[in-house]
Amino acid sequence: MRLLFSAALFVFISTATPSSAQSVCADHPKGGALDFWVGAWRVTSPDGSVPYGSNVIEKALGGCAIFEHWTNARGGEGKSLFSFNARSGDWEQLWVTTDTARPGGLKHKKLIETFADGGVRFQGTYEGNKDNMIVDRTTLTPTEDGTVRQLIEISLDGGETWRTTFDAIYAPAAEAG
Repeated sequence: MRLLFSAALFVFISTATPSSAQSVCADHPKGGALDFWVGAWRVTSPDGSVPYGSNVIEKALGGCAIFEHWTNARGGEGKSLFSFNARSGDWEQLWVTTDTARPGGLKHKKLIETFADGGVRFQGTYEGNKDNMIVDRTTLTPTEDGTVRQLIEISLDGGETWRTTFDAIYAPAAEAG
C-alpha cells in the first residue's frame, strides 16, 4: 500500500509540476506584460541631464518572476520582486529598501492597468507619517526609441489628486555611454 501511494504521489508531482522547458507564465496572454523592461538600464532625468542611477531588470522562472535591482546615483539600493499568477492573470510587485521603517521603504503594488502602447500601471498603498495612507502608483511606458519612461506618483487624498515623486527615462546601459 505504501509503495502504491508513493508511486501515485510521484506520478502526480511529475505531471502537475511543469518542466523547465514549459512556461505557463510566458505562454499566458498577460505573462509578458513587463518584457519591454527586461535589461540593464541607465536611468536619468527626462531630458537626460541628471543621472539618477542604474537598474537591472531580469526575468526568472519562465517569466513567472521579474527581479529589479535598483542602485541610485548615491549608491542606495532597492529591490523588487514582480510575480505573475498565471491562474488569475495578475501581476504584483513587492519593493524593498534597506530602510523598511521609512514611508515608501517597503511597498506592495498590483497591476491595475495596461495601455495600448504596451505600458503598465501598478498601484498600492503604504502608511505615511502620522498614520496617513499614501496611494502610490508607478507607470512604465515603452517608447519607440527603445527607452522606457517610469513615472511614480503619490496621492495623499485617496487618489483625488496626484504629485510626481519620480520621473525618469531608462536607456539601455550598453547604448547610454
